[in-house]
Amino acid sequence: MEYTNHDMDLSKITDYDSIKDKIVCKLINEEANEEFLQDKPYTKIEDMAVVYQILLDKSEESITCVNITDGLMEEYGVTVEELHSRALENMEKQPYVFKGISQIVDEVIYGCIPTEQNMDRNEAGKSATQVIEDSQDTIFVLTNNTMLNGAAEILNDNTRQEIAEKIGDFYVIPSCIHETIIIPKDAGMELDELEHMVQEVNYTQVAPDERLSDQVYEYDAKEHELFRSDRAGERVKQKEERKENGHERISVKDKLAEKKNTVLEKNSEKEHKKAEKKKEASR
Repeated sequence: MEYTNHDMDLSKITDYDSIKDKIVCKLINEEANEEFLQDKPYTKIEDMAVVYQILLDKSEESITCVNITDGLMEEYGVTVEELHSRALENMEKQPYVFKGISQIVDEVIYGCIPTEQNMDRNEAGKSATQVIEDSQDTIFVLTNNTMLNGAAEILNDNTRQEIAEKIGDFYVIPSCIHETIIIPKDAGMELDELEHMVQEVNYTQVAPDERLSDQVYEYDAKEHELFRSDRAGERVKQKEERKENGHERISVKDKLAEKKNTVLEKNSEKEHKKAEKKKEASR
């Protein structure tokens, strides 16, 4: 399938109401696309960036998109947060694909192998097999139904929750912009193994302009959070600090409420004494 990406303001897409249902998001590497992002609204996700596009046309042969620039966003009168929310809402309307890697490797992994390696299909298959050998039951692929820019599916928390219901908390290998690799945390793989995997996939099977991240991510279903695995300790520390600060705020609030109740009780006692004195004076 051909993917056409336009980077221009077109008169037919300046009316927000007419295009809001066509807004989609694309997940890219932030550092590698620094120049591209200069005039684009985007949401930072660790070392990745979520950019927004208008899906103009979609068929079995091709997909045509227009990038939303800062100028277009200003024309629409919306914020980055609103673009992000709308893109995720539109994503809900389209089916995602979540399959074992053995089922999808032919369409996805092969499709990401750079043509400059001059591999034929058989060679590509051998290369892919070296990475996924003996792991087909514990490695899954998440993408969209077109298998183009499908890595953005990991941004949808409803999708993440549905996956977690099937396999529990999981690691995410965001190697390619077209899909992410999902591995259950109870599969027994160590973080250093996963880090080696993402680097192996990126530099042997993914074209440079399609690489997404060299980092391993993970999803906490209970907290609904996607975060970098190498920052898990930092995340725990921050949560503990927030918890401690939260307790302090609650404590202060309770003290103020207690003080207020004390004042009300004292005022009530004073009023009661005044009433009693009036009764005695009237006798």
